[in-house]
Amino acid sequence: MTKTAGFALTALAALLLAGCSATPAPSESDTPAAAPTASASPTASATPTPEPAAWSAPEECTAIDVSPGATVTGDELGACIQTALSSFGTGKETISGAELGGEIRFQYTPEFEFQGSLETGDGPIEITFLDGIMWIDSGDGPVKGDPESTDPDEQMAGITGELYRVFSDPSFAGDLIAASPSWTVASAPDSITLANGDTVSATRITSDAPFSWYDLPVQSYVVWFADNWTPVGSEGTASFFGASSTITQHYYDLGEPVEITPAG
Repeated sequence: MTKTAGFALTALAALLLAGCSATPAPSESDTPAAAPTASASPTASATPTPEPAAWSAPEECTAIDVSPGATVTGDELGACIQTALSSFGTGKETISGAELGGEIRFQYTPEFEFQGSLETGDGPIEITFLDGIMWIDSGDGPVKGDPESTDPDEQMAGITGELYRVFSDPSFAGDLIAASPSWTVASAPDSITLANGDTVSATRITSDAPFSWYDLPVQSYVVWFADNWTPVGSEGTASFFGASSTITQHYYDLGEPVEITPAG
């Protein structure tokens, strides 16, 4: 097995454990033409999260009751996080798990693109999705991803890249959250320190019971929002082939400029 094939299989397992289907169909995320003014918010933040000028929470979020102990439907919560993330246009995130970790920067406008450095069970990789082309570099130089290629390395790079890109696609986050019918708001906020050094007081909303997404058993799932409805992160634990794994994502610098450079 080539090194590229090895980390592809590791990526597949990690992504399935994070709550993604084996055959995702990522979509570009549209930025709303105008975001409504916030009228409701989660619990107050001790350290406010800086937000870009003119950003305000979408009505998909502000209509949700986030008083302690309140129940939220998955459809409501999924629509909220999908719209809120895409409305920022750009951002960064950290990913951490037993065999997957690293940082990714992404943008949704004018086109969906992302780039990052990840540590997998088979070692570090660099991943770039730019101008509609996926590139994977596992230490021997960038390989152009093409799932339809007859070259095994290019084919594996293409499959792996498409799997990794779902971490940055808000449509997947929204779909996953909607798969759980009922969620409950925690009685007290959590304090979360982000990669940029900000400490955020975040409202925690937890799935009320295990659920299934594309036949994948998800044992538990949590999402966090800051007081202005800025998405802070998520954490999911799921089972695959008799084992379970937990993947945590934290978003930061949402709406701030990002640089995505050509691979190599």
